[in-house]
Amino acid sequence: MITVDKLKGPLGWSLGALIVLLVFACIVFVTIVSPFFGHTGKLHSNSKMAALVMQYDENNAADIARFNGRSAFFKPIRIARPTPPTPVREVVQDLPPPLPPEPIGPPPAPASYTGPPLIAIIGNEAWFRNGSSSTPILRLQIGEEKDGLKLVSTLEPTMVKVQHRRGTYEIDLFDADEPFFREEPQPSAANHFFKEVEG
Repeated sequence: MITVDKLKGPLGWSLGALIVLLVFACIVFVTIVSPFFGHTGKLHSNSKMAALVMQYDENNAADIARFNGRSAFFKPIRIARPTPPTPVREVVQDLPPPLPPEPIGPPPAPASYTGPPLIAIIGNEAWFRNGSSSTPILRLQIGEEKDGLKLVSTLEPTMVKVQHRRGTYEIDLFDADEPFFREEPQPSAANHFFKEVEG
């Protein structure tokens, strides 16, 4: 009688090896014999291969057609130019007549004297206050010109005639305006604060 202890020894190993060999031999036998009896599998594989060959032929024909259709030189496709927009007609407004051109030449002389102020008259010489720091007083003889100012003549006792900025002016040494004199006198102040005192 075979016990469990005997199966754990060399006998068990031998039985296991025999079972593995039998399974391997069955697999090999089925693999060798199956091509002889399996016509359906062959037909199935042939139909699958035929489909693959047909797809290959179609792809190959498409590649050849693409290659033959290519050219290094080809006529570009003409693209129609867009139609230009219709020009917008501007409304012409009546413009005022142009101003007459300004006269060409130097500007006119100022209406009043704008040069340095007159500070003294001594005989045929006139003194003017100069704005420059190097010579604060400008001294001119009759007919002499400095800094754009020319003394034409002296009109005694308090006036001179000068030329400045293309204009001739008469300058008075003193200001004759007396704004403190008015045509109408101011109203007299009230004297109600005076009181009569008996002497």
